[in-house]
Amino acid sequence: MSSGPVIAVVGADGFVGGGFAEGLGAERIVYGPPRDGEIPVERAREVLQRADVVVNAAGFRVRRGLTLEDYRRCHQGATAALLPFVRPGALFLHMSSAHVLGRSPERPLGNDSPPNPATYPSAAYAQAKAEADAFVEGAAAERGFQAAFLRPTILYARPGDTSLPDNLCKWARRGTLLRLFPRHARHHLCHLDLLVEVARRAIERRDRLPAGAHLVVADPYTVTSRELDALIERHLPRPPRTIPIPARAMNAVLRFSPRSSNPAYDLRTWGDIFGVFFLDTVYDPFPTFRLLGIDAARYAADRTLEPFVRQALA
Repeated sequence: MSSGPVIAVVGADGFVGGGFAEGLGAERIVYGPPRDGEIPVERAREVLQRADVVVNAAGFRVRRGLTLEDYRRCHQGATAALLPFVRPGALFLHMSSAHVLGRSPERPLGNDSPPNPATYPSAAYAQAKAEADAFVEGAAAERGFQAAFLRPTILYARPGDTSLPDNLCKWARRGTLLRLFPRHARHHLCHLDLLVEVARRAIERRDRLPAGAHLVVADPYTVTSRELDALIERHLPRPPRTIPIPARAMNAVLRFSPRSSNPAYDLRTWGDIFGVFFLDTVYDPFPTFRLLGIDAARYAADRTLEPFVRQALA
């Protein structure tokens, strides 16, 4: 009776990596202090060398106070330290981001869309992620391992994950609804459970994955700022007070602020974040669903975003 593949998740002490490690039953490689059964990254050589699949979830999300060089160090720099230990023939499942594709208000962005990181509001983050992708592609060709790239949109999963819906719900629990403008702007989110299923299916079908597959991962629906407000209000015990958030105007002002390494004073990153609130870019996850045999109905709003909001406001 054959056993399954040996899977190692790098960055398993993070929000995304922890979800991968739990959902895939993987070896947990961590950057912080290890807990029971976890492996510090500096001692992970042996497990990386024997792994059939390495899931790379290392690197920061968008953070105030970080520059392009900071993002380069924590994405390409950290990844470069792993690749010498990935054996030929193994699958290296790399955590990229849909944000490397930039903005496209004309048509949905999908697996075949070329990177355009300069058009994403947090351009330094997107540029560093695109550079890390290119670095992994080159290393895979040189060293003979298989690379595939996960490109999720804005991730959410549980209260406290600091996602857009989580932050809106935190304010709403205190009695304040942050009303985002423009009201018609669409948000294309991605539940972490969907991302983990995509990873699981990619591992199961790794022999049939296209070389260097880029997999856009997003919920099979979008939600506008107006619809997100209405969803939150439906689950509140009493009408909240509202504070209008003119995202376009805030972005126009703050994106010219000086960058600061002190997160408390880094107003430019706040400008980038407000830019995301009215980005109104839609992605096409259905080629990924078809390639991996995923039933999109399992991730409809009443099974993903609505339960999240109910739990966050409980």
